[in-house]
Amino acid sequence: MSLTTKRALAASLKNMLVKRTLDKITVKDIVDDCNLNRQTFYYHFHDTYDLLEWLYLDETKGIIDKLYEKKYNVLLDYILDNKSLILNTYHSLGQDRAENKLREFIKPVIHEIVKNLSPGASAEDVNFISDLYSYSLVGLVIDWLHTDLSEDFIPKFHKFKDILFECANLSSK
Repeated sequence: MSLTTKRALAASLKNMLVKRTLDKITVKDIVDDCNLNRQTFYYHFHDTYDLLEWLYLDETKGIIDKLYEKKYNVLLDYILDNKSLILNTYHSLGQDRAENKLREFIKPVIHEIVKNLSPGASAEDVNFISDLYSYSLVGLVIDWLHTDLSEDFIPKFHKFKDILFECANLSSK
């Protein structure tokens, strides 16, 4: 409900900014447009500038999500296009070494995603969430390797991505 209310207030402000400048828009204008009361506005925001900042952060987050989703899909396509290379590398390194190498590669990527999607989270929380998802993703990749990179496994990666993005976004809602 809180996110819905914030987005309703933001949509109202956005529509008004098409017609006039921020200094000509009042809190009353915004809440009247949303059929909310001033108390609701002040529960979420200090003033119209605070709402404007939140509006841009929320919309930027959506853009970042799409960029990461595109990169995520590019990575899956790369793996599928290079199945033999990846499987032979995995079998050459052995499971323990492959897991360590995967973790070295995946952890900074996951850390960056979590950090960008959770701007309000503490460094300690970002590190913990990054570790949690890195270990999960490495485990998922290892299981996938055991199926010789079966395309039947792909929905699991998309579900992982959806959960990662949803949970990482919780701290900014």
